[in-house]
Amino acid sequence: MSFSSKLKDKVVKAAGSTFWRTFIITSSSFTVAQQAMSSAATGALAVVACVMATDSTGLAGMTNVEVGVSGETYGIDKPLVEAASNLGVSALRQAPHAAGNADTTNDNFMTVTAAVPFVLQAGDSLQYSGSGSAGTGAGKILIAIKFERIDENADVKSVV
Repeated sequence: MSFSSKLKDKVVKAAGSTFWRTFIITSSSFTVAQQAMSSAATGALAVVACVMATDSTGLAGMTNVEVGVSGETYGIDKPLVEAASNLGVSALRQAPHAAGNADTTNDNFMTVTAAVPFVLQAGDSLQYSGSGSAGTGAGKILIAIKFERIDENADVKSVV
């Protein structure tokens, strides 16, 4: 491997660098119990943004869509939560809110919990669930999460 290739790899995964991961989940896959959404983080990562977008079918069945953290020691264990009623046909929700708080109107910001940024510690993983009851139907949601590396070479992969 050339010096420039080695340097590029080092810079790309340096502390402070950012990257996105996407997770696509079918509505009927949601249960009230948390399920793995990502692999365990290989180092500390800050979750700095989240986008939830549904397909032309949307989600049904559960009360809320929840993104949680396994083994959470600091902070809340479900930092990203949106009402399923806001994730119907071709919906889009995002966090953080430009004003820094959850919005209660229909302007595409999360309305339940948008606690970003938060830290995903080394060894922890992201999980997903639906509150109230299991999801139903064939609708899909794409959850895109932006990470910033706190630790050099920290990474996480989708398992859904």
